[in-house]
Amino acid sequence: MKKIIVFGAGEFGELILNLSKFNNIDVCAFGDDNPKNEGREIDGIPIYKTSDLIDFSIKKSINNAICAIGDNKARSQKYQFLQKEGFNMLSVVHPKSLIDTKVEYGNNVIIEMGTAIHTCSKIGNNVFLGGDALVGHHNKIGNHVLIGGNVSFGGSVITEDYVSIGVGASIKPGVKIGKGSVVGVGAAVINDVPPETTVVGVPAKPINK
Repeated sequence: MKKIIVFGAGEFGELILNLSKFNNIDVCAFGDDNPKNEGREIDGIPIYKTSDLIDFSIKKSINNAICAIGDNKARSQKYQFLQKEGFNMLSVVHPKSLIDTKVEYGNNVIIEMGTAIHTCSKIGNNVFLGGDALVGHHNKIGNHVLIGGNVSFGGSVITEDYVSIGVGASIKPGVKIGKGSVVGVGAAVINDVPPETTVVGVPAKPINK
């Protein structure tokens, strides 16, 4: 069983604790720099600020980690920090997800229960896929992306880095979602989304850049 630390002591961290039961990993400590979490525990597992977490890992000879933060940019920063500290960034997959043949995914990828990823799709590093998401064939998902539950992608969708897609959104086949964009909850995206743009509604329309 692999011993790991998890950075992120919020709801995402608790998701990792649940997924650990199916992935032969042992969560030994959580990391969180929010002062409110100082001295707290989750199911008996201690929460440390960053410097103490690194010291704990060294003392316990733990070199595996998962970053579990909802915000893409914050998750990206901690993911890169942990990599530089020499941690092996693990991916975790719920056993009741469905991953087809010729699917590739990188490090620190979290795939929740009920998610289906169809053939020839490629997922980058540091990506969260919420429960019951559907990723169609030949999708390309970049790095540091968050995809909410029940999102549905058609085939050949391109999702660039740092994109966030809200719960229940639908993406038309062949659409490209530009870097740093946000797709609102329940939106129906039928056209390409420019970088750094928020779209909402049915059909989805920009509300800002």
